[in-house]
Amino acid sequence: MLGDWIQAVTGSLFWEYRRILLFGLATNFYVFLLSAVLAMAMGLLACLARLSPLRAIRWCGTFYAELFRNTPEYVLLVWVHFVPPLILTLLLRTRINFSPLFSAVVALGLASSGYFTETFRAGIQSIPRGHVEAARSTGLSGALTFRWVILPQAVRKMLPEALNQFISLFKSTTLVSLIAVPDLMYQVSMITQEQMRPMPLYSGAAIIYFVIILCLSALVRKFSEGWRAVGRA
Repeated sequence: MLGDWIQAVTGSLFWEYRRILLFGLATNFYVFLLSAVLAMAMGLLACLARLSPLRAIRWCGTFYAELFRNTPEYVLLVWVHFVPPLILTLLLRTRINFSPLFSAVVALGLASSGYFTETFRAGIQSIPRGHVEAARSTGLSGALTFRWVILPQAVRKMLPEALNQFISLFKSTTLVSLIAVPDLMYQVSMITQEQMRPMPLYSGAAIIYFVIILCLSALVRKFSEGWRAVGRA
């Protein structure tokens, strides 16, 4: 039904190239998944740094979060793709290149990790101090207290916000065609250069992104409302 609706709105051209375009959309999801893993891992590390009792480590965590929260994804994509390979080439005296896919995952993962840092920090700091003291009084070490007491409660509290961050990350994958990642927008651009009919192609891409993001947003909203209704957040 969705395919028939898209075909009716955009004409036969978008439908004719649907296999290529679906491959491009799959690339968007692939970049999203890898970037999400990197963002969560780096965000958690930076969050722990921000909560460290050592001032120098706290400063490093704060600098990391602010750096990647305030750097536009476009700038980060271009910088990661071109600047580090050039520096490595000069240092190692051998030609170094990053693949577009690698650069996209690293750039988007780092950009989102700054936001996840703050999401994780808010979740961890929302845990009542008494829960931590009770866990330590039973003989649990700091690491075990974090693993078995703090982290499970923090995840429940920060999950709705984290899901919204995932949606924002998926939106950012629409930029990766700038460095020649063969995503949906890149495939549309290539077909447009061949067919010289931008309206049905770009309109179809816009509809696809709109439907996906609208459905994801509705699912997150419904999940968050149910999550809070049962008193878990």
